[in-house]
Amino acid sequence: MLLMVYDLATMSIPISYNHSPLDLMRSRTSVRRYSGELLTGEARQQMELCCKAATAGPFGNTCRFQLIDNHIGSEVPGQRVGAYGIISGARTYLAGATESKRHGPEDFGYLFELLVLKATDLGLGSCWLGGTFTRGRFSRAMGLREEEFIPAVSPIGRATRQRSVVDRVIRWGAGSKKRKPWAQLFWDGETAAPLSRERAGQFATALEMVRLAPSASNRQPWRCLKGGDTIHFFLLRSPGYGAVTPTDLQRIDMGIAMAHFELAVETSGTVGEWRILDTPVLADPSIQPPETWQKSEYLVSWQP
Repeated sequence: MLLMVYDLATMSIPISYNHSPLDLMRSRTSVRRYSGELLTGEARQQMELCCKAATAGPFGNTCRFQLIDNHIGSEVPGQRVGAYGIISGARTYLAGATESKRHGPEDFGYLFELLVLKATDLGLGSCWLGGTFTRGRFSRAMGLREEEFIPAVSPIGRATRQRSVVDRVIRWGAGSKKRKPWAQLFWDGETAAPLSRERAGQFATALEMVRLAPSASNRQPWRCLKGGDTIHFFLLRSPGYGAVTPTDLQRIDMGIAMAHFELAVETSGTVGEWRILDTPVLADPSIQPPETWQKSEYLVSWQP
C-alpha cells in the first residue's frame, strides 16, 4: 500500500546553481577558519533569496532559514552568536528552524544541505554544526517560535585560504577516501550481493554522491537497496549516537543523502518521485539483506 507520494515532476529542487551540482558535491569541504568579514554584496543577496526559496522538504515539512551576523563587541543581547570555539573568524551564520514533526529532521537536512551547496557555488566556506553551537543565542537572533527548534547552523563566509571550485574538484578524491566503500552502503536486491557500480547502472553517479555526502561524525548512517528501477533508503543507526544532542542528527543525515541523490538524478535529466511504501518491493521478495540491514529502518524510496 502506498502511504505517501512526493512527485519530483511537480516539486523540483528549489535552488539553482551556477556550477555543476556534481562538482559542488564532490568538492565541498568543511571550513573552520574564516576571514573575519561579514557576508555582504551579491553573495549575501543570493544566499538570502535561496533561504526564502527553501521552504518545504520532500516530506512536506516547512522550514525557515536566515543569515545571522555575529556583531563582535555588541552589547545587545542575542546579537553575538557562537560555536563553542571550534570556528574562528566567522561573522555570518546560516541558521534554520523547523517544527518537531514526523520526518522534520530529514526535511531540514535536505534543505540545509541545498543551501550549504549554494554557498559552495558562490565560493563561500561552510561547516555543519549540529551539536556544538550556542542554541540560546541563535534562538533569540531568529526570534524562535514556541513550536520550533534549531537543528543545525553553519558559518558562511570567505575562508582564510580560499580555493576555487575547480581546484576543489581536483582534490575531491581525498575526501572520498574517508567514506565507507560501496559494499558497505549499497545492496543489490536482484543478486543478493553488494551492489556494484556496473549493476547500479543509471544510478551509479547518484549513489556515489550519496556516499560522499557529509554526516555527523562521518557515520554515514544511510543504506540504499536497489530493487529493479527503484532505490530504497534505509537508516542504520550508530548505537547510542546522538543521545545527548537536542535533535536527531542521523535523521538529518538521511535528508542530506536524499538531497545529494536527487540533485544527481535531476542533473542527469531523470525525472522521478519519492514514495514511502509499506514494504520495499524487491525483484525477488524471498531475498534477505545482510543481518546489519535487517537492523536498519526503512525510510523512503525513489522511483523514476
